[in-house]
Amino acid sequence: MRLIDLLALSWGQVRRGGVRSLLCGCTVAIGVCAMAVIGAVGGVAQTEMHTAIRAIGLRGMTCYLEEAQGGEALTPAFAEAVCRICPEVTAAMPVKYQNGRYQNGFHHGNAMLFGVTADMQDVLDIKVLNGRLFTAGEASQPVRRAVISQSLAQTLFGRTEVAGRSFYLQVGGEEQIFEIIGVIADQTALLSGIAGGIMPTIIYLPYAMLTDGAQTADQVLLACTGDAQALKQRINTIVRGAMGMNSTIGVQNLTGYLEIVDGLAQKAVWVFLLVASISMFTALGAVAGGMLSAAHEMREEIGIYRAIGSRQRDIFFLFVLQAAIICALGAGAGLAAAQGLCMTAAYLTGYPLAIPVRLIAGCALLAIGCGVLSGFAPALHAAHLDPVKAMKR
Repeated sequence: MRLIDLLALSWGQVRRGGVRSLLCGCTVAIGVCAMAVIGAVGGVAQTEMHTAIRAIGLRGMTCYLEEAQGGEALTPAFAEAVCRICPEVTAAMPVKYQNGRYQNGFHHGNAMLFGVTADMQDVLDIKVLNGRLFTAGEASQPVRRAVISQSLAQTLFGRTEVAGRSFYLQVGGEEQIFEIIGVIADQTALLSGIAGGIMPTIIYLPYAMLTDGAQTADQVLLACTGDAQALKQRINTIVRGAMGMNSTIGVQNLTGYLEIVDGLAQKAVWVFLLVASISMFTALGAVAGGMLSAAHEMREEIGIYRAIGSRQRDIFFLFVLQAAIICALGAGAGLAAAQGLCMTAAYLTGYPLAIPVRLIAGCALLAIGCGVLSGFAPALHAAHLDPVKAMKR
């Protein structure tokens, strides 16, 4: 038979199948809809997670004391030495951490205070929305000035153009008035929402505001690329030689950790897609059962086709095409339903929820592939029926 004849006969059998074809198509539609919706939601979640992680602003590497010996500590002098001696390090900034609380009128909450230097812009990946960052003179003096996030600015003042305004900040157990000199893009807003609001906002203060007279740092952030292990060996050679320190300096690749988290998010999406694909295997069984039932009902027709010259492969392709058409129609219905659900969810939630083109193509191809596989065994059974016995039914 010609291909067009096989397609016409297959389409006719699908229409004759009635409720059987409809139920088989529905199982396929449910599976395709589940995969498409989960894929779309997973894609948006992965994008939002990527944005949230990058918004934290950490990049490059960080070094710290693995075990302090003899009261040794990291200092701004150490950061300057590393930046001067290591060519791959373009900027180095000592950082001091402390917990605090902010308040302005009825608005108050916990905050993570970061003591930073004028190298903040070179080391951290942040975006200034209003005002400016610290100068070298401000960072080296305990001046009561702060750089806050846009969400905190909105909370305290209802707008982000607040450079020059003041608010109360508790530092070291003492509440003081701080002047806002700059507002930056949010760093933890999305992660705080994911974590149920338990992540404190980040407020940047002059480095000298959080350090003691020895100017000790908790960590030193490095703007650099390359191998963390090689950099660790070079830095430890520096501190033991030029600086006379006995402590071991640890180095962590922050950019590498962010890439690992991105990779885990992508793998999670694939896991959810695999779970959703279970429904496709269920649909495969339903279509296979429907095709076997159709082969039984068409025994006489198959015998007639064989008697008038149809070959076994014609009968085989007749059933395979019938299963593929059912699955293709089911995939179309499932994708249409998934698109409708995504549009509704996008309208209600505000997230740009849409099904990627490659996911649409993948679901359609998978559905048709499952149709071919599910029709394979019934097609073989029908193709090997004895024409004489089939017509004697």
